[in-house]
Amino acid sequence: MIQSMTGFVTKNIVLTAPSLGGEGMGDGVGAQTTLAISVKSVNARFFETTFRMPHQLYNLEVALEKRLRKRLYRGHVYLSIHVGSMAIFKGKVQTALSVIDSYMHAINTIKSRYSLSDSVTLDTLLQLPALFTIEESMLDQEGHNSIIAHVDELIDELVAVRVHEGEVLRTDIEQRINLMQGDIQTIELRAQELVEYQKTKINSVMQELQGQENALADMRKNALCAVLDKIDIHEEMVRFKSHIENIKKQITSTDVEKGKKLDFTLQELMREINTITAKCSDASIGTHAINIKVEIEKMREQIQNIV
Repeated sequence: MIQSMTGFVTKNIVLTAPSLGGEGMGDGVGAQTTLAISVKSVNARFFETTFRMPHQLYNLEVALEKRLRKRLYRGHVYLSIHVGSMAIFKGKVQTALSVIDSYMHAINTIKSRYSLSDSVTLDTLLQLPALFTIEESMLDQEGHNSIIAHVDELIDELVAVRVHEGEVLRTDIEQRINLMQGDIQTIELRAQELVEYQKTKINSVMQELQGQENALADMRKNALCAVLDKIDIHEEMVRFKSHIENIKKQITSTDVEKGKKLDFTLQELMREINTITAKCSDASIGTHAINIKVEIEKMREQIQNIV
């Protein structure tokens, strides 16, 4: 099973004033608001989270981060909670008596110093700022549990979305593996032809040099044997095929986290095909090696999206 790192899910829920630990709008009876909760994940090297929610819900971050990390493993996860009406977080309106006392003291000082006789009316006072304070309500345990339960459901939905996209990635990777296997088989056959040709050439030269025991003859023999050894890519072919089989096992394993393993395996594949190209300077082998490199790079783009 392959799980992608990208996905998006959202849902709306309703919370009532009692779940917010305050008196809500008015007397708080039956006051409700809609919460739009969304979870989005995108590619990232590690697990990261970004929360976007009112400060009244900040106490949820630690619990939500633990749940997201436990289920999603890797990727940058954005969790947003949008509150339809912030009024539901408002509690009782309180009179700021100390502020009013300060205003009255200042007013009386002005009247006394400048011999003013105007009276202070309620209408005048109400035009002054900061005469009232409004209590803010925070989530009680019931509201806390409700939001976490809904986020758990969204995580389930997000995992399903990521698994579905992961299956699309798996199909694409398998197609590219098939293409690489065709090219590597052609390279193997061509390499065998080159080895046989070189062996025939060496045998011919050995017959010419038969009986000669001088330094020049020995140098020619050593040079021909070195060429034969250089174009022998048997070990690289074995390792390349082994890495291919490893990728097949990884993409069908039950492990969730496999993106980094696949990326490292692709690096090994690229290393082997580069060695093969360097050892066999043949046009046909070079063409198929380029095809393999292209497929490896395409696979790497896809694997960057795997958990």
